[in-house]
Amino acid sequence: MGILATRVLPWIPFIPLALAAAVLPLPSRWAGRVALLAPASVLLLALPLWRFAAAGGSSRLSVPWLPSLGINADLRLDHPGAFFVLLIGAIGLAIAQYTRRYLKEKGNGRFWALLLAFMGSMLGLVLSDSLVLLYVFWELTTVTSALLIGMDIEDAAARRGAVQAFLVTGGGGLALLAGVILLGRLAGTTSLSELEARGAELARDPAHALPLALLLVGAFTKSAQFPFHAWLPGAMAAPAPVSAYLHSATLVKAGVFLLGRLAPIFSASPLWVPALTAVGLTTFVVAGVQAARAWDLKQLLAYSTAAYLGLLTALHGLHAGTGARGVLVAIASHALYKSALFLLVGWLEKATGTRDLRALRRERWCRLEPAGCALVGLGALALAGAPLLLSFVAKEIFYGAVLEQPRLGAALPLAAALAVAGSALSVAYALALLACAFPGEAAPLPPGAARRPPRAASRWLLVAPALLLLPQLAGGLAPALVVAAIEPAAAAAIPPGVAIWHRADALLALGLAGYALGLAGGYLVWRRLAASPGPPPAEGAPPPAGGALDALVKAALAGAHRVSCAVQAGGHPRYAAVTLLVATAALAVPLVLAARARGAAAGVAALLPSLPVAWLPVAMIVAGAVLTLRVRERVTKVLMMAIAGYGTALFYVLFRAPDLALTQILVETISLLLLLLAFRHLPAPRGDGRPPARRLAHAAVALASAAGASALAWAAGVYPAPDPAGAAQIALSVPAAGGRNVVNVILVDFRGADTLGEIAVLAIAALGAAALFWHRGRRPPGEAPCDR
Repeated sequence: MGILATRVLPWIPFIPLALAAAVLPLPSRWAGRVALLAPASVLLLALPLWRFAAAGGSSRLSVPWLPSLGINADLRLDHPGAFFVLLIGAIGLAIAQYTRRYLKEKGNGRFWALLLAFMGSMLGLVLSDSLVLLYVFWELTTVTSALLIGMDIEDAAARRGAVQAFLVTGGGGLALLAGVILLGRLAGTTSLSELEARGAELARDPAHALPLALLLVGAFTKSAQFPFHAWLPGAMAAPAPVSAYLHSATLVKAGVFLLGRLAPIFSASPLWVPALTAVGLTTFVVAGVQAARAWDLKQLLAYSTAAYLGLLTALHGLHAGTGARGVLVAIASHALYKSALFLLVGWLEKATGTRDLRALRRERWCRLEPAGCALVGLGALALAGAPLLLSFVAKEIFYGAVLEQPRLGAALPLAAALAVAGSALSVAYALALLACAFPGEAAPLPPGAARRPPRAASRWLLVAPALLLLPQLAGGLAPALVVAAIEPAAAAAIPPGVAIWHRADALLALGLAGYALGLAGGYLVWRRLAASPGPPPAEGAPPPAGGALDALVKAALAGAHRVSCAVQAGGHPRYAAVTLLVATAALAVPLVLAARARGAAAGVAALLPSLPVAWLPVAMIVAGAVLTLRVRERVTKVLMMAIAGYGTALFYVLFRAPDLALTQILVETISLLLLLLAFRHLPAPRGDGRPPARRLAHAAVALASAAGASALAWAAGVYPAPDPAGAAQIALSVPAAGGRNVVNVILVDFRGADTLGEIAVLAIAALGAAALFWHRGRRPPGEAPCDR
């Protein structure tokens, strides 16, 4: 089975990524059908390996990636990895089927390609056994999720939510990268398997504190932990299936998954328990308060997701030293019922035209849609962690972890109080969700209140949420069987039979306190609903996330606008100046460092031509450059430039490089012909109308670029390479590649991958130029024009 797992590993993330490219050009109808193959294939590949992984089996595949840096593309399938693969595949299959009916014509090939690319990136992340490879997939999930959130570019809320998510999670990704680099330098490896074997040693080293802090920041931003949690409600502007898949089941669980991978390495660190417990419990309470105050259902679910992620984060800290038991059960419970709730909110919005709790109280929709009403009620009970449901088992696991953690010490009462407060808040906002199923006063909407008209909502949209909620009932009625199927190590702590309180102890006290306080809080929420006649938002979009995050988004967009206006306001002189300055700056740094390392430079006389005839091409190059500046007519300027280029070709001839000379002659000739042909379509020149200040600036750029190029040529002549590769490549040209033209052999054989990369860069640049040409004159909504 281990050999089979090794062979299957690369295909699990590859299939969704390959299908993402395949569905891009397809029409919406066929794109959705083909997209179903991705999660179905993932499940077919992973299900046979589940028993092997759940029993403690592990399979690892190592592929050389950057051998000079000691970095491999390592993949590993173990119990947590297999669990997340099945979770991503199962929920992805339900989401894909739901989306086909929910979006219909809006689910075009671009949407399905992004969704499948995100799925493949997430699968690669959970299967990575190298922190470097994990970071690559981590950033891919950041990019694809931001594009999915902002899929509707005409919607200001979607654009704002996409930018918020990208800034916060992208900033956390940079912290994660810094942590990976520092940890790799400290431990000498970035392999998670090797780091786990050296966990105790690393935890004793005081230098581990900084990389651990950076890695935790990356995990906290992705999993929306306080104070980084404000981006998650803004991301709810995405369609309901995107919110269900990304922001409840998969994307936000990436940070929790990373904590699980880091736990065997750093759980013995003195920073682990206080950092994770403090941040997790604080998020559990703060996000719970915001969820209880929310009117918009998607915003309520978003804040409740952040709150539960705080619970999972604290659970990873509380299990340090006692063994992680029940974490996967808690993750599965939340992912299944929360994704179902997001899908139900999407259906409810189609059926009633609103997501606002105050308006839903007037709708009396439960009488017309009893099946949907029952599912919403079941989801609300799961959100509260009610008895006879799997979420109740997960809540008891959390309470037990709080009471059993010996490293809390004197902080145990505070941790228990925060755990009870967070649980009470979950009951309160679950009752707020439940309130929308019970009709209130049928008061008319205030004058001027707008609401989207309801649309026909297919009852097929209820099938996927119903299937996702079934494990809640099964886990409540037979908890030992369900927990054993998910996490065998945690099954011993669950008694057989129905999941009601099975012993009178501290767990019972904490549970009763949470429900009592939650019922009181729920009553206050119901009072607010009854007293508030406020209308729903016109478009049903959640309000902005927070002042600080909105200010960050505005500052980032304003800064990007200023930079774009500075470097891309129009005009080839500005583009050429920016390009030349960047190239010169890139040359200056290594040249300065090399000059400092090697000391004084050799004399200029060593660079002068040794052959008297070599002064002829020098004179041609200098004359061509000077005359290019002096002449006025464009055709004459191009001819003078060609003289300088042919002088360079003559240099190659004199120093026995005929292939380079031929290449230079061809380039100069083709460039001359193309420019002359282009002049036929250009208007007649009207003189140099640049102001003196701009002419001086252009002259300064030209001088700086010339100085940089001259310094590079001078350094190449004065400081020859200590171990030149030319002789070795000449010696290998015929026996290894069968070619006598060494330049061609280097480009095609020795550096074939580099050449392919250069071709790809040129192709991407051509696509970018074509896109700019096709979209010329257009401006994104809300963007101000540049002042020229």
